[in-house]
This record gives sequence, structure tokens and C-alpha cells, in this order.
Amino acid sequence: MENIQSRIDYLRKELLRHNSLYYEKNNPEISDSEYDSLVKELERIERENPLFASSNSPTQKVSGFASSSFEQVKHSSPMLSLDNTYSQEETAKWYERIKKNLDNKNIEFTIEPKVDGVSASLTYINGILITGATRGDGETGEDITENIKTIKNVPHKLETYNPPHLFELRGEVYIDKSDFEKLNKEILVSCGQKFANPRNAAAGSLRQKNPQVTTERKLRFFVHSFGKIDEKQFENQSDFLQYCRECGFQLQDNFKICHSLKEITDFIDIMIDKRDLLHYEIDGIVIKVNSLQLQKELGYTNKSPRWAIAFKFPAKQATTRLSKIRIQVGRTGIITPSAILEPVMLAGVKISHATLHNFEEIERLNANEGDTVLIERAGDVIPKIVKVAKKRSKGVFKPPRYCPSCNSNIVKENEYEVAYRCINPECPAQFRRHIIHFVSRNAMDIDGFGEAIIDQLLNKKKLQILADIFHLKYDDFIELNLFKEKKTNNLMKAITASKKQPLSKLLFALGIRHIGEKISEIVAKRFKNMDALFNASIEDFTRIPEIGDVLALSLKEFFENKTVRKVIDNLIDAGINMLEPETEQSGTQLDGKVFVLTGELKNRTREQASEVIKSLGGKVNSSVSKKTDYILAGANTGSKLKKAKELNIKIIDETEFDALIGK
Repeated sequence: MENIQSRIDYLRKELLRHNSLYYEKNNPEISDSEYDSLVKELERIERENPLFASSNSPTQKVSGFASSSFEQVKHSSPMLSLDNTYSQEETAKWYERIKKNLDNKNIEFTIEPKVDGVSASLTYINGILITGATRGDGETGEDITENIKTIKNVPHKLETYNPPHLFELRGEVYIDKSDFEKLNKEILVSCGQKFANPRNAAAGSLRQKNPQVTTERKLRFFVHSFGKIDEKQFENQSDFLQYCRECGFQLQDNFKICHSLKEITDFIDIMIDKRDLLHYEIDGIVIKVNSLQLQKELGYTNKSPRWAIAFKFPAKQATTRLSKIRIQVGRTGIITPSAILEPVMLAGVKISHATLHNFEEIERLNANEGDTVLIERAGDVIPKIVKVAKKRSKGVFKPPRYCPSCNSNIVKENEYEVAYRCINPECPAQFRRHIIHFVSRNAMDIDGFGEAIIDQLLNKKKLQILADIFHLKYDDFIELNLFKEKKTNNLMKAITASKKQPLSKLLFALGIRHIGEKISEIVAKRFKNMDALFNASIEDFTRIPEIGDVLALSLKEFFENKTVRKVIDNLIDAGINMLEPETEQSGTQLDGKVFVLTGELKNRTREQASEVIKSLGGKVNSSVSKKTDYILAGANTGSKLKKAKELNIKIIDETEFDALIGK
């Protein structure tokens, strides 16, 4: 019983710590899957041992992380981030570049404070609020419609006469400073965990699974950007914002149209002085070309519009002691230094770690353990050391000569490399990180094979090569801490199932340098099998449009490596699939039909249903629209079902789906 209590206490403490790292500090230490694994383990132990149940357990409270529980929404156009400037000089360069690109035309600019909140997209159909979504990855966001509807200054129905059929706009969800202070006092009284700052409070509140909780947080919304509209056109940004005001939206009072760089810089200076007087937090100023036609001419980069920029206020800074420089070994052998600091409060967050990037950065700073350093949160998020404020040590911290994990030599591969690297392929630290990556969800997807299990197996010397994963037996798991029959059997099934993963997943799992998930998929579809990859030349790789010289060389060197050949041979002996399946269409029953899936299906997973639809000529979308033909609905559906009913889209269950596909 003491061991159970000890494990529960540990898990509860870890979950609270990781919640803080992820939601309050935006600095997670573990993956989503590892976090979920800890939650599931705690839930199971509490369920099997009800005497240890507690209303204060993280399993009994809604945390800030709910992205996997929300339906996904595809944005009508990407919600891009803004490029930043941090000085008036950089702002002037951007201004002159805009003028030059537009042949020095007379250009109007809009300028307004950059609200420190959470970006959201609102979609109205015939004037009725249908969908609210987070920005997500820019292409796809989370469906938070019910939570958006709790925000009092977001109209559920547009106030304008004869509204457009479709109107999508973007803005910022935030919480007033006074409401934030009240919220933190209430949380403190109820023995909860205080929010670090208003932005974190808004983000956590917006992702609550219970809309009533969101209602109590008193969120607000400012419109700032145009998304899409039918049956209406705007000439410029200011006209769009005025139309939003007519529709019932609240706009910022501190909004200005400028015609010169001086007007822009004067406004920035004014807002820096007024920053603390506003009833909401701002972290900079957003400048946009007013004309939508000129915006179109200027266009976009991959991640940002060229016609807009954010002037970021100077980050708040603090001094503290650099207690220790910790050396970490990554899965590719790169040796990375990080700073352990004497804890200090900075921008509402207790900071005890900071990035050092690499050893060249340490040399540039002339930093060493014991020095007093000036730190800041770069972009108000990531702690970094700006300079040594007071030199208290002798000399500068030097790169280690030997790997802290295996004591092998550390080298710089060439004079152009910044990173130092342990070149021992059998380095325990590299191997551990490699296994963690290999079994992860987007790689071989062995559910339940978490870091705690990996560490125990490594300590027991049950894992010495990658292929050992697939030779583990029931007895190897059952003897591990807190393992019982059901958990062991589930993990064994997950390992067996992972053997069938396609070649694309295996390539990503192998951790080839510079090769990510998307490129792994492209390469696998082109070469089809592992033998073809071993026989491929650099020219074969560069014939793929997405692969340049660097990626081609990385692939060629990887498959020429004798150790890699041995690893693959061992995996083949373990029964691992080395082929990429053909995605052939097996029928035409669903030709041209568009499906959206929602809820939990009984007889198959949603992924399996999606594959069936695609194999029969159909298409699967993540969001409901007028073009959707069918909603395949299971149990515990979300807002997609409601939207489908509003659009009069046919809703079917699994029985009707089986009849549709002729099963």
C-alpha cells in the first residue's frame, strides 16, 4: 500500500508540474503521448485503489490541455503568424521595404496595440455564429464554438441588415487585467493553481471542456483580421473593421490610420507609455498596409504576410545567478548546453532554466557557472541569457571533451559545424532518446511504451538494440514496476501491431538526420520498399522535387552506413514491415461523396472508416460545410452534428454506413 501511495503522489506531482510547464510556461519537457500515458496510469491506479481517490487529483480536474478532445476545423484561409521587429530601426527598414515594393505609392497603414491573448476564428452563416476555432497549426484549429459563445461581446447573430451567407473573421480572445486578478484570487482561495499571466488564463479558459467554466472566466474578444466573406467586398482594413463594428463587434479604441513612418513611430512611443494604463495586456503594436488590394500585391511568405508586422515591446528582464551549465545528449548525438539558474520571477513566471543554444553562444557571452547573468523571455515566452551582468568566475565554460553518457570523444564534424557531437553509435543517452522517438505516436506508435518503461528495461539490459523491442516477452514486462496482466497484454498487442506500420512510419522512426515525418512519407511512396532505398543514388533522391542536396546527402549517407544495414537486418528478422502499401481504389460506390466523421464509432476506428471511404472513391474532410454529403456519427459527438443539422446535411450511423458501402 505504501508503494501505491508513493506512486500516486509521484504521478500527481508530475502531472501538475507538466501542466505548469505546458500551459503556463509554454516549455514542455515531455510529449503529449507521454503526458497522456501518465494520466492513464494515474486513472487506472485510482480506479483500482479507491481508498486513495482525491477530489484534488489532476484526474478529477480539467487541465488546460484539451486539444485531443476537440473536433478539428479547417480554416478557410491560413491563420498565419506575424513577423516581428524589436526596434524602431527594424520597423523603419520594413516600412521602406514596403514603400519600395509598391513603387513608393502613397500608402496608408493601420496601427493598433497587439493584444496579448489567444487567436481565434469566428464563422457566421447567414448571420448566425456557427463555428469558433483556435488558430491551431494555422491550417487547422480546434472547434471551441460552445466556449466562444460564452464570451459576452461576441454576437451570436450579426446586427447588420441582410448579412452575407458566409462571413469569417479573426481576432484575439483575452481577459481584462482586473478580471484576471479576481480569477487568481478565487483560484487561490479554492487551493487551485494560479495562472501565471492573463494570456495563460485566456488560453486555459478557452480550452475548457465545460463551457460553464469558460463563462465564469469573463473572456472578451477584439476583431483584428479579415478571413473570408461572400457577397461583399472591402477596399481596405479600416473599412472591414468598421463593418465589424456595424455587425456588433467590439474594436480597440487605440486604433489609428497613419500615412508616414513618423506617425507610426510616434504612435508606438505613445502606446509604450500607455501600456500599463490599458485594461488589458498588450505586448506590442501591429502595423498593416490598409489597402486589401496592396496587401494582395505584397503577398505572403510561407508563414507570414509581407504586408503586416508586429513591433514587439522590449522584453522584461531580470538578473540572477547561473548556477550550473547542464550538458545533454540528443538522439542524434548532438551535445546541447542549457543553463540552470537561481530561480527568479520574470513576467509573472518563476524562471529556473534558460536556453544557451550552443557552445559558440556560451563563448560569445563569456559565460561560466557562478556568473550573474541578465535574462529575458524572448518574445515573452522562452527564457534566454542576454549577457553576463557581473563576471564572478574565471574564464568561459568550455565544451566537454568526453560524452557525459558514454565517455566517448566529442567532436566537431567540420569547421562550419556549430554543434558538437558524440559519434559513438552505441552511446546510452543517444540510444535512450532514439528508443523514445522510435516508439512515439507519429513513428512506430507503440501505445503505452513510455519513458518510465524504457528506463526500467534499459536498466535491466533488456534493450540493447532497437530490434530488442520486438523480442520482449510477457515476463519481461510483468516484472516491471506497477505492471499487471492487462497492461502487459495491451503493450504486447501494441508491439505486435506496430510491426505492420508502413515504410514511411519506419523511416521517420529511424531518425534520419534532417528527415522529418512529411519527407519520410514522400520518400516511402516514391521508393516503395527498403531495398530500393539501399540501392538509391544521390541523383535518385534529388529527382524528388521536395528533396534538395542536403536531404539527398543525408539519406545517401544513412543508407550507406554499415551499422544502419545491421539495424535494418535485425528489424527484418524481427518481422518488421519494410514496404509502403499501394493506395489503390477498390471500388466506386462513394465516388465524389464528401464525408465528415464525428464521435466514437463502435465497430471500427475513425481512421479505419476514413480508409474505407477513400478506397471507395470518397473524400474525408475535418470540418462540416455546404459541400459535405454525409456525417458519419458515433457516440459522444461534438458540435459538428449540430452544424450538420443546421445545414440540413444527411446524418448516418454505422449501420447505414455499412449499407451504403455494401457491407
